[in-house]
Amino acid sequence: MVILVDIDIEQCRENDKIKDIIIKSGLAIKYIKLLLRLSDAIYINAINYNVQIEDNNIIILLISSKPENKTGQFSITSLTNVLYKIRDMAKENKEIKTLCEIDDKIMKIIINIGD
Repeated sequence: MVILVDIDIEQCRENDKIKDIIIKSGLAIKYIKLLLRLSDAIYINAINYNVQIEDNNIIILLISSKPENKTGQFSITSLTNVLYKIRDMAKENKEIKTLCEIDDKIMKIIINIGD
């Protein structure tokens, strides 16, 4: 199953829409729960983000920190909190592999949940 989402800053501010994408992804319940917790952590840390789910790869696009909303500008504390959450998620679930890329001022976090 492939779900592609265009980056839409307005959607990035609507956590419920992103959670709906996660819930309807077809992933195993375990991973849906992990992603929903991660989604909450990103939202609580005031980061605009979006999600793409392609088979066993979850791509989280971190766009910017609020309230500035300037692409590529992040609060260090907020970004650190989110990255620690991802690290802990991968540490507790050995089948999860993570990778981080910067592409045109957007931080792309790729989470592979294995087969």
